[in-house]
Amino acid sequence: MKSQKYNFDITVTDNTYAGELALPYVTAAVTGAETIANNRARLIEGVVHKAVVSNLNITDPIQAAACAGTDGANTSLTEQVLTLNDLMVKETVCRGTIFPTFIAAQGRMRRDGQIPPDFSEFLLATVAAKTAENLESLMWAGDAGAIWGLGLLSNDGVIDEGGIDNSAMKDFTEAVTDAAFTAANILGNMNTVFAGVAATPGILAKDGAGFYLSYEAYAFMQQAIAAQGTDMGYNRDLKTVTYLGYPVYPTAGIPNTADVIVFTYPDNIVVGTNAYTGNESASLIPVYQYDGSDNVKVSMDFAAGVQTAVPTDGVVGFAFTA
Repeated sequence: MKSQKYNFDITVTDNTYAGELALPYVTAAVTGAETIANNRARLIEGVVHKAVVSNLNITDPIQAAACAGTDGANTSLTEQVLTLNDLMVKETVCRGTIFPTFIAAQGRMRRDGQIPPDFSEFLLATVAAKTAENLESLMWAGDAGAIWGLGLLSNDGVIDEGGIDNSAMKDFTEAVTDAAFTAANILGNMNTVFAGVAATPGILAKDGAGFYLSYEAYAFMQQAIAAQGTDMGYNRDLKTVTYLGYPVYPTAGIPNTADVIVFTYPDNIVVGTNAYTGNESASLIPVYQYDGSDNVKVSMDFAAGVQTAVPTDGVVGFAFTA
C-alpha cells in the first residue's frame, strides 16, 4: 500500500472562477509574460475578438498667419487590427508531486512575513506562472500548430526569414546582420541595426526605444563591452545595460537560436487580451475525490494576441538573403 507523507484536501466552494473572480489567475498568466511584466509592450485589456489600434499623425501643421488660412491636409490616420486567439490551459497535476514545492513555499512566505496561500491558490498560481512563460514564446514566435497565429517575429513558431516576412513586424526596416552572433561581432550587428533606425529618426525620440534581443545575444553584448573596459562596473545592474544611449532588453520570447535584433519602442508592441470582458475563466477540479486518483485538474480559458501599432516604426536585424 502506498504511504502518503501528507494528508490534505482541497477546499473548493466554487470550483469555477469566471469574469472578475478569474482575473487574479488569468491576468497573472498574461501579465506574467516577461515582455509585458517589464513594461516592454503596451497592454490593452477588455478586447472582444478584435481591436483597432489607431495612430494619428500630423506633419508640419504650422503655417504663416493669415485671415483665413489654408487647410494643410497634413493629418493621416493609420490603423492596425489586433486579433485575439482563443486559448485554453488544461493540466492534470498530482497532489503528491507538487506537495513538496507547496510546503517549501509555505516556509519561505512565513519567513518573508507573508500570508501563505492555501493549496488551491498555490496550484492555480503555479500553473499561471508556467502559462506566462509559454505565452511569452508565442507572442514573439507564433506557433506552427496554429494555436497562436501571428507572432511579433514569426507566424509559425520559427524565427527565420520566412517567419519574419509574415510576422507583425514584417514592415519593419530590414538590416542585414551576421548569420550567427558572437561576442566578437554583436556590437557590429547592433551598429548595423542602429544605422537603419537613424534613417527614421522619429523612432529614437519615442519613450523607451531600444534593442530587443535574446539572452544569449545580451550576454555576448556584455562580454563585448566588458572587453572594451567601458561602462561595465561591478556595481552596475546588468538588467539595465544600455548601448549607444538606448536600453537593451533581453527577451525570453526571442530564443537563443534566433540571431535577430529588433529596435523599436514599447508602445509600438501591442498585446491585447480579453481580461475584464467577463469571458475569461479558471477552474480547479479535485478529481481525486471522484476517481480514486491523486490528481487535480486546472483549466483556464482566455484570449490574447499581438500587433504593432505603427507597422514601419522599427528595424529588424537578421541574415536576410532577399
